[in-house]
Amino acid sequence: MDESPNPEALQEWIAERDINRRDILKAIALFTGSGWLFRNQLPTAENTNTRLTEAEKSAAMAAERLGVTDLRDPLMMSGLTPTLERTIETVNEVIHDRTVTQGVWIAEKQRQLTSTFSSIPGIASPPTESRPAKRLARLKAVLTYYQSLNDVLQHVASTQRVLATIEIPALYDRERPEQAPSSLVDTDAIETANEEARSAGERAASKEPADTLLPETEQVATQISMQIRIQHQHSTAIQSYLDSADRFETGARKHEQGHLNQAKSQFRAAKEAIPDDILESELTYAISTQGPTLRDYATHFTKRRQGVNQLIAACKSEIDSSTQNSRFNKGLTHLIDARGVVSP
Repeated sequence: MDESPNPEALQEWIAERDINRRDILKAIALFTGSGWLFRNQLPTAENTNTRLTEAEKSAAMAAERLGVTDLRDPLMMSGLTPTLERTIETVNEVIHDRTVTQGVWIAEKQRQLTSTFSSIPGIASPPTESRPAKRLARLKAVLTYYQSLNDVLQHVASTQRVLATIEIPALYDRERPEQAPSSLVDTDAIETANEEARSAGERAASKEPADTLLPETEQVATQISMQIRIQHQHSTAIQSYLDSADRFETGARKHEQGHLNQAKSQFRAAKEAIPDDILESELTYAISTQGPTLRDYATHFTKRRQGVNQLIAACKSEIDSSTQNSRFNKGLTHLIDARGVVSP
């Protein structure tokens, strides 16, 4: 503590208030003695500052990583979650470090003592919170945000891994998973967790506007919402691929057997199983490293739809067998082309 009362101003202050000289001397002695005590705690203060800085740097690195990562891309999650986990571990250790808690306690006692004597001339009023205490409170809020965000990203990453596991067998071997792909993405649950993380980010940001310890929390939440939609569309595309393929196969057998009405019914069911639109079809996001992008799926289903239209046309009983076969072969050609878009 570098500040000390101005002697002349102090005499006037004592006289105006008619304070007992012995009482004021005790107070000054306490003030001076406490200053000596706090100065002798300098190593603790330095250690506290070092540890708090360590946690802040870790949080800032996570914020920077989030800022340059396209969180709409499902394939980005595997490399991102370890970064957040390291930050959470570092910040959590610092917050509960005994050196830090002791240093913050000392800083707060020093602030409280200064506040007690701030009415004395020459002693400036301290802030409402010591700098170490403010830094610690900010880190606690930042930690809550990163923990909430990590929960969301872990959930999203888990869903991505499941979809990636079933996608290739489904596309290459028409292998159906035990659970319908369209039910694997729990959109409501993830969005609820995402909203909780967004709120935690807003609370953390209110501690320190334009804080480098946090990413643009609104942007992060928006991009995660987009990824959830992208994952859902991938799951729907896999489901549609399987459903329409089964009906194509059944319809083709019926057509070869001459059961045109039954074949037409199966081909129409196949067409209904094809999604009308892939919402983010312009985006080149994939759910697995070897799998198709949303753009590929959009192209695939467009070709499938063209093929099934030809197959339906080949089922008209009023046309001759040569025309039936020609349309049927054209339909199969479209289906083969469609399959080539989503498989090697």
